[in-house]
Amino acid sequence: MKTMSKFVTLLVLFSVLLSACVTAATPTPAATQPPAPTTAPTKPPEPTKAPEATKAPEATKTAATTAPTAAALGKVLKIGMLATKTGAVAYYGIAQERGFNLGLEYASKGQKDAQGRFIIAGRPVEVIVRDTEGNPDKAVSMARELIEKDGVELLQGPTLSGEATAVTNLAKEYKMIMMVDPAAAASITGASFNPYVFRTSRTSYDDTLVIAKYLVENVGKNFASIAVDTAFGKSGGAALKFAVEKYGGKVVADIYVPADTKDFTPFIQKAMDSKAENLFLTWAGTGYVTLFQQLSDLGATKKMKVATGFGDNPTFTSVFGQAVAAIGQIGLSVYHYTLPKNAVNDFLVKRYLELYKEPPDLFSPGGMSSAIALAAALEKTKGVTTGDEMIKALEGLKFDGPKGTYYIRPEDHVCLQPMFVAKLVNLDPHKGADGTVKYDWFEKVYESKYDELGIPCTLEKDFASRCGSLPKP
Repeated sequence: MKTMSKFVTLLVLFSVLLSACVTAATPTPAATQPPAPTTAPTKPPEPTKAPEATKAPEATKTAATTAPTAAALGKVLKIGMLATKTGAVAYYGIAQERGFNLGLEYASKGQKDAQGRFIIAGRPVEVIVRDTEGNPDKAVSMARELIEKDGVELLQGPTLSGEATAVTNLAKEYKMIMMVDPAAAASITGASFNPYVFRTSRTSYDDTLVIAKYLVENVGKNFASIAVDTAFGKSGGAALKFAVEKYGGKVVADIYVPADTKDFTPFIQKAMDSKAENLFLTWAGTGYVTLFQQLSDLGATKKMKVATGFGDNPTFTSVFGQAVAAIGQIGLSVYHYTLPKNAVNDFLVKRYLELYKEPPDLFSPGGMSSAIALAAALEKTKGVTTGDEMIKALEGLKFDGPKGTYYIRPEDHVCLQPMFVAKLVNLDPHKGADGTVKYDWFEKVYESKYDELGIPCTLEKDFASRCGSLPKP
C-alpha cells in the first residue's frame, strides 16, 4: 500500500493582463431596457454526435497574418471579463486573463486587425476586464455596467464561485452567454443553472472523484474533511462525499471552517477524534500555510493521510519549501504545465514563457479553454452572439484545449475534461537555458479521459427532463 503525507492546496479561481494591445472601438450603444428574463430553461437538443475536436494550429505560428481591411470585418465584439485581480487570490485572476488572451491568439491563428485586436469569426475582439476584488455584489454591479454601459455581448469569469453564482441570474436576465472559468463550485451549473450559463472550468466533483478513488484503494475507506466555509468549500465537501461513497468509502467528519480562521486547532482535533484514515483539505486563499503547519504541530500528518491537491507554483513553494520527506508523495493536479502532452498545451507554454518569462500556472489553461470554446461557437454562429444561437453552438461542443479533449455536456453545460494524479519528484525550481524558472516537480501517475469520471448532474430543477440518464449526487 502506497503512502501519502502532505499535499498542496486545491484552489479554484482566475484573471490577468492582456498580452495584445487593444485599442478602444466605438462603443456599442447600451440597451435602454434589459430584455425580459426567461422563466424556463431551454430544452436540450436531440442527442447528436459531438463535433470533431478542432485541429490545433502549429505552436510556432504566432505572428499575425496580414490584417484584413476594416470594410471586410464585422463590428467589434466586446467581451466582458470579471476577474479578481486584487487581494489574496489576485494571482488567479492574472492567470485567467493571460490564458484567455492566449486562447484568442490560438483560436484566431494570430490574425489581427490594424488596431492589434484578434479576429474571431470575422469580428475583431476587445476584452474589457473588471476587477471584482472577490466581492459578489461588486461582480454583479460590474457585470451590469459591462452590459449596459460598455456594450459587451458575452461575459467570461468570474474567478470565485460566490461571484459566479451571484452573476448567473444577470446572464439570464439579459439572455447573454456567460462562460465560467475558473470558478469550480458544481452549483454554478447545478442549483444555479440557467440555459445561458456555461463553463469550461471543472467542477469540484472532478477533483474529488480522481483522488478519492486513489485513497480508498490505497490508504483507507474512512475520511474526515476540513473545508473553507464558502460556496467553493461546501461544494467541495458535497463532491467529496459523493466520490468517496462511489468507491466504497465513507466521510465520517465533515468540518467547515471560516475563511479568516487563524487557529485551526479545534477543527484539526475534531478530525483526529473521528479516527479517519484520510483527511481531505479543501481550501482557497490565505490561511493554508497556517493550516498545514498546525496539522504538522498537532501530529495529524502522522496519524492521518492528509490529502488535497497540488496547487499553484507560489503556494506549492511556500507550503512544501525544502520538505525532502514529501518526495514521492502523490496528489491531485487540476493542471501543471508539465503534465499534458498535446499541441495546445505546447502553444500555451511556449507563448506564456515568451510573454511573461514564467510558465503558465494552475488557472492559465482555464482562461485559454474558455476563449477557445467561445471562439468555436462563434465560428458556428458566424459571429452572432445572441443567447439562443450561442446555446445551440455550445451545447455538445467538443474541442481540444490545453488539458486535452473537452466536451460541454448539453444536459447541464458541465465541461468534461481530463484530470491528473501526479507524484512529487523534485522540490528545487531551477533556471532553464532560456533563463526562465522551471518547476519540474511532478511525474504524471494517472490521466483520466475527459468522459470517464462520471461527473454527476446537480440540477435541482428539471433534473428528469434534462439529466434523466446522468448520475445524480
